[in-house]
Amino acid sequence: MQIDEWDAASLSSVVNQWKKAFNRHDVAGIVALYAEDAELFDSGMKRPRHGHQEIEAWFNQRFRMMPSITYIPAGQLFAEELVAVYWTTRGHTPRLLGQSWLSHSFEVDGVSLFTIRDGFIAKQRGFYDHLSVVERALPPLKWLLPVRL
Repeated sequence: MQIDEWDAASLSSVVNQWKKAFNRHDVAGIVALYAEDAELFDSGMKRPRHGHQEIEAWFNQRFRMMPSITYIPAGQLFAEELVAVYWTTRGHTPRLLGQSWLSHSFEVDGVSLFTIRDGFIAKQRGFYDHLSVVERALPPLKWLLPVRL
């Protein structure tokens, strides 16, 4: 379903605010964009995060473990209350055993689906090759895991 320019601009505004807050690592700014009962889930999580408290804890942990992570959007698609954002994220993997030399740079492409309701993010889903990031963090995994086709 096609949406008009005003609706697209409104949806885009929320997502652009999220992107700016993410790149500043502004957890309070990010959390303020989510509805009270929002759900956040991406392929790097074992379970979805629900509500402001869990979402805040997730982003605090993410930025503490990956202080250089950035989010670079490549394109957006709109449909009703949904925004699909194609992106690249870059950064360094967490330090293993607190050693900076055990941190490796990474770059991964992905897609985030934002469901926007009443000006807030009601649901966010992220999809990316989490295994490639884990393999950068733990290089020996490349030799232990079976070859991906």
